Amino acid sequence: MWSIVRPCLTLHARVSILVVGLVLSASMMGGCATVVDVQAGSRFNPALLEQSLRTGVSTQRDVQAALGQPYGRGRALMPFHETDHTVWTYFHEQGAIDVSTSEGKDRRSYLFVFFAEDRFDGYMWFVSDMR
Repeated sequence: MWSIVRPCLTLHARVSILVVGLVLSASMMGGCATVVDVQAGSRFNPALLEQSLRTGVSTQRDVQAALGQPYGRGRALMPFHETDHTVWTYFHEQGAIDVSTSEGKDRRSYLFVFFAEDRFDGYMWFVSDMR
């Protein structure tokens, strides 16, 4: 019996493979447009955390209801944590790349949500620019 094995690639690896494929495709088209729009992940609103969640009370299910499915999960031990915490990650990237010059504008947003046991315990977010 045949089976298909699907390798586990990170989001960054999948985006990189997509961009390389798009660059190669565009370079083979010659006179066609060379600007490629790139989008990965889903937009998120960190303000939803402050509006709808309470530290030490809200659960992982509450966070998922507010933000959707996380793109990654892991563990973290930050200087302000007494023990390691579960971390959920959210990611969004949007931009345009001119494949003829390899130049482009890109904006990335990252959100890390921390849990102590199953309870929401804080978050950290940042973007690549504030425009």
